[in-house]
Order: sequence, then structure tokens, then C-alpha cells
Amino acid sequence: MNEIQRFESLKKTIENDPANFQARRELAVLCMDLGFDQAAMKHLSYLLGVFPNDANLYFNAGICWEKLKHPKYALNAYKKAVELKGDDPDFLYNLALAYEANGMDDEAMLNFKKVICINNDDSNAFFSIGVLYAKKGESQNAIKCFKKAIENNYGDYFAHFHLAQEYKKEGDTQKAFEEYSKVIELSPDYSWAYYNIAQIYWENNDVKNSILMLRKAIEKNKKDIDACKLLAKIYINTGDEKQALRFIAAVLKQFGSQGDFYYLAAKVYEKAQNYELYEKNLTKAIKSPSTLTYNVKALEKELMLFKRGQKNAAKVD
Repeated sequence: MNEIQRFESLKKTIENDPANFQARRELAVLCMDLGFDQAAMKHLSYLLGVFPNDANLYFNAGICWEKLKHPKYALNAYKKAVELKGDDPDFLYNLALAYEANGMDDEAMLNFKKVICINNDDSNAFFSIGVLYAKKGESQNAIKCFKKAIENNYGDYFAHFHLAQEYKKEGDTQKAFEEYSKVIELSPDYSWAYYNIAQIYWENNDVKNSILMLRKAIEKNKKDIDACKLLAKIYINTGDEKQALRFIAAVLKQFGSQGDFYYLAAKVYEKAQNYELYEKNLTKAIKSPSTLTYNVKALEKELMLFKRGQKNAAKVD
């Protein structure tokens, strides 16, 4: 019997016997699995009216509220589950996640730590605590937690990636490089690892390998605009203006209007003394503020000064 057939069978059972609570429990969980979250919540609410002290029902209700994008309701449901059964690490873990989703990081941290008190091998809890420490800027504590997560689950490439990020913050680029490399070993399609390795190569003046890694990042994720931006900057900084313009044109064709890339093109044309295209691209950059990370006011001033200079030059002529 497949899931749809099971769904129809359970639904029919409940229609014939609304008090068949076990069938209703199974149907509620199946509804969540199938994406029928509103129906699942309807059945869970019914069951909670009958079994108001059932921790598992509150736990499932929390999951359902999360899926329905109601984080506050999810938090309240998990709180009730933990109140009824406070020694369940899954309940505590989901409660911690709900606190984090509601912007209550201190409460989240406390409950992740409770999970570890129950199960010191819980790599997910160590990882989540590491993320919270990283958000607070406590890199050393974050590093300890990510290392513990990896010790418990070496294959967790997210933990390796976040560990690399913290090493990078601390200025230990060698360890960062090693961890990014492990990410690629574990997950060869994880484009951000290639991008970060490319950054390290670039910072160490290894242009060839930096370009190689950026191309790899873009191959893995064609929407990686940051990798595209860095690659364009490298072409410009190394004097390969023709390749830079070809690449920028390809990016603009793929992504449409992109303020940063118009500005980069403008700087190439300015260097080549093609002032018509310089002005044209600088104007386009200013008109694309949502995709521009450069200071718009500074660019507007640059354009104004350029036009003023052009006007003065015309008067002299």
C-alpha cells in the first residue's frame, strides 16, 4: 500500500469511526509527510482536545506549526511537550530551534546545552551551539563546538564549512583552507567552499588557482553572483580587460540588470579612455541600486564630476 492508498484508507476509517484515535494519529503524521499541513493540524487539535497531556502530540503540533510558518505557535507547542516530558532530547532540540527562530538566542543556547547533557554525542546540538557562538562573535567557543560536532559526525560538511569560516575570522587561513578542502571531499558540489578557497588563493597572490576555483564554484552554482563578481575583479586587477568585459557581458546576459557589474564595466572603460561607455555604464550602475554594493552617493558624485570635467573641456575647445 502506497502513501496515498494509506491516506485514503485511514481517512475512511475515521469517517466510519471518529473515535479511532490511533488511526487519527497516524493520519495526522501522514498528512504532514504528504504536505497536507492544514489537515494535519486539524487532526492534531482534535486529538489534543482528547489527550491534553500527550507530549508527543504537542511535539507533532510544533512541527506542523513550523511547516505552517507560525514560529510562535510552534514555540508554545514545543514548550508544552518539554513541560510534559523534559528528558526527551528531540523535544529539547526542537524547542531550542524554535527559540532561535523567534530570535531568542540565549534560550536556544540553554536548551541545546540541555540536549548535550542528555546526549553528549549529539553532533547537531554541538553544531547549533557553534552557530550561536559564531553569531555572538565568540569564535573560539564556536570552533570548539564545531570540532566537537565533527568528532561525533565527521561527514557533517556544514560543520567543516562553519569551522573553516571561524578559522578565517581568526586569521588562520591554513586551517580554514584545510577545512574548506574537507568540505569539497565530503560534498563536491558545495560551491561556497570553492569560492572561499578562491578567496584564500587570491589573498595569497595565486591568481591561477583562484580563477580555477571560481570557475569551479560557478560551474557548481551558476547563480553564485559573489563568485562571478570576484572573478570579474580578478580579471580587471590582473590587466585582462578584454576577458573582464566578455565575462561581465555574459553575467549581465544571465542575470539582467546588475549595478555592481555595470560599475566594474565602467571602470574598465574608464581605464581604456572610452569615456562614452564609461559614462553609460556608470549611469546604469546608479540606476540599479538594488544590485549595487558600492555607495550610490559616491557614484553619483563621480558621475557629476565627470560630466563637469567634460563640460569644462568642451568650453576650452
